[in-house]
Amino acid sequence: MRTLVCAALVLIASAGICVRAESGTATKIAQADSNAPAAAPAPAPSGAAEQKLVGLAAWNKLVGNSISGTEDGQALIEYYAPDGTAKSMLGSEISTGNWMLVGEVICFKYPDDDKPECYKLEVAGDTATMYDEKGSGTRYQILKGNPKGL
Repeated sequence: MRTLVCAALVLIASAGICVRAESGTATKIAQADSNAPAAAPAPAPSGAAEQKLVGLAAWNKLVGNSISGTEDGQALIEYYAPDGTAKSMLGSEISTGNWMLVGEVICFKYPDDDKPECYKLEVAGDTATMYDEKGSGTRYQILKGNPKGL
C-alpha cells in the first residue's frame, strides 16, 4: 500500500517537504522553493512566563555581554569576556578579575577577594538574577556587549 504524506516542516530553510511512505520507508519526493517566505513563528500564549535559563544556558547569555544594577547602593556594571576575564565598575572604581563556570554555579575571583564568590544564575529575557550561597538573589539588567568599554 502506498501513501503520500506531505508536511510543512519549519526548518532553518523553512522548506516544505513531501515524502512517500512505502512499507515503513520514506523517500523525499519534493521540496518547496527555498525562496518561499518563511512561516511566522506561533505567538506565545498570552500571559506565558518567559523561559528561565540556568547553568550553562544562562551563562551563555552573559558571556560577551554586561550586566547593570546596584550593589551596596552604588551603580554596578560588569562585563564578562569570553576569555574568562570579568571587569567590574562599582561607582567609579574599576576592577579586573576572572570568572569560571563550575557546574550550575558561576564563580568570580577578584584580586582583593580571599576566595571566589559563587552564585547560582538564572536568566529570563534581559534579566539576570544571581543567588548567593544563602539563597538571596540580586537582579541585573543584561546589556549587549561592553557599553562602558571595560
